[in-house]
Amino acid sequence: MLIIGWRRAMQYSFFTKAHKTNHFISILVPARNEETNIASLLQNLKLQSYPSYEVIVIDDHSDDNTFTMAEDFVFDEKIKVLHSNGNGKKQALSTGIAAASGKIIVTIDADCAVDVGWLEVINNAFQNDNIKLAFGGVRIKGNDALFSSLQQLEFSSLIGSGAATAKLGFPTMCNGANLAFRKEIFEEAGGYDDHIHIPSGDDEFLLRKVATMYPEGICFLNSKASVVTTQATETIKDLLHQRIRWAGKWKYNQSLNSKLLAIFIFVFQLSVIATFILIVAGFANAFLILIWIVKILLELLFLKQVNNFLGNKWKWLNFILLQLIYPVYVVYIGLISNFKSFEWKGRKLKSIHSKPVYH
Repeated sequence: MLIIGWRRAMQYSFFTKAHKTNHFISILVPARNEETNIASLLQNLKLQSYPSYEVIVIDDHSDDNTFTMAEDFVFDEKIKVLHSNGNGKKQALSTGIAAASGKIIVTIDADCAVDVGWLEVINNAFQNDNIKLAFGGVRIKGNDALFSSLQQLEFSSLIGSGAATAKLGFPTMCNGANLAFRKEIFEEAGGYDDHIHIPSGDDEFLLRKVATMYPEGICFLNSKASVVTTQATETIKDLLHQRIRWAGKWKYNQSLNSKLLAIFIFVFQLSVIATFILIVAGFANAFLILIWIVKILLELLFLKQVNNFLGNKWKWLNFILLQLIYPVYVVYIGLISNFKSFEWKGRKLKSIHSKPVYH
């Protein structure tokens, strides 16, 4: 199903009008403790080939020089810098959206880089009046280090799954580092009001609300120029805290299908572990081994297509290692995300079950 959905997403054509409209676009950059990245991103955004846009940096009470460094770019009339009216990413984004002049809102993370034609692709998507929300690919910047290259392949599976399921009619995930939506739709959907207390999910919850109101209003940006590049996490601890933050929101999904999907993924990966143990222990029959081989081949076909689109170098060692690591990793995150707090951007969130406490 994912292979079919991915191919349909790649074949989708945006244009429905004879004459293209240049929408005014507001790019929002929520930032906390990003002094090492913010200048690079703002310089990158200044080089966009698209003419009609503004950049709004919203500082989320940084403990470093993020705000001061962003202010150095205010001489450019396209760039504004604000203090967030609250704590957390959703509050920062809400502050930026309230100040935005554009009819199209684009969100990106402060540690990202974009192609010069990024906004051109986004504008093309919104030539179709039926499109209310569009999301694009995000690739992790790879290098020769095994840890970062493993993250790159694992992350590509999330991007591919999000694009494929959206095209199949049941969107499951997207990434706020490359997300665009009409401002009027954000307001119509009630913004982040009903999940403002949940530390993550600014992207996914909005995606599902828009999809509920406009089932045909979601699209994936299928141009390579729309792919955003971000940094890999530096340590295993950082990766686990990031994934716990992402996974912890599953129980808050109002959609029964979304909850069932989360449970299905958990049970599926648990069964993969059980199958591997049976094969190693010599208790597996030929049929069980065949199922294992078919699973690997289908994942290979899917991931190679997604990696090619994202511009990732294919590494066989990473693919083989993740066949062993990923099921254990998913089961562990699925279990621990239900009760463990996490740290992110210098803050410790005491609970994901109630209103978060920021330090």
